[in-house]
Amino acid sequence: MKKICVAVTALLAAGALAFAEGSFTANDLDPSDSVTEKIEVNGFTINASKEKEIRVTAKKKTAPDGTSFTRLVDLRGKPSAGARTITFSAKAGETVVVYGNSASKTDKRNALVQTDKKKTVASIKLEPQSGAVSMGEAKITEDGTYQVVAENGGIYIYGIIVK
Repeated sequence: MKKICVAVTALLAAGALAFAEGSFTANDLDPSDSVTEKIEVNGFTINASKEKEIRVTAKKKTAPDGTSFTRLVDLRGKPSAGARTITFSAKAGETVVVYGNSASKTDKRNALVQTDKKKTVASIKLEPQSGAVSMGEAKITEDGTYQVVAENGGIYIYGIIVK
């Protein structure tokens, strides 16, 4: 019986390592006007610096799939020196779902899903902040570290799911 339990535990652990599945939601963060260092949440890293701070803001919104959010991460512009990014691991065959909005009141902006070498895997069009939460997907073709960044201008990220 003991050998069976050990074997089952080993199989479960191997299965967990086979996929990088996980999720991040800004709901898990405390609101802050100035985040100036890395924050780790469920295997996702929100990267900020003193020079390129981000914000966590209380904002209630619901996505088209019914997912409710109470907070957002304001990336406050294009990435710089590794800051203003959200990084995570993903495996080939997985799908990354990004929930967000443009920080502009009137203009759509793009969130990019990129490899750690800054190769764009997907560009996700985000509606202005006054609109509905936008959702977009990226299909992952190779194992690695990925990041979500603003293509230009500020964007709000409510959550990211790797499935």
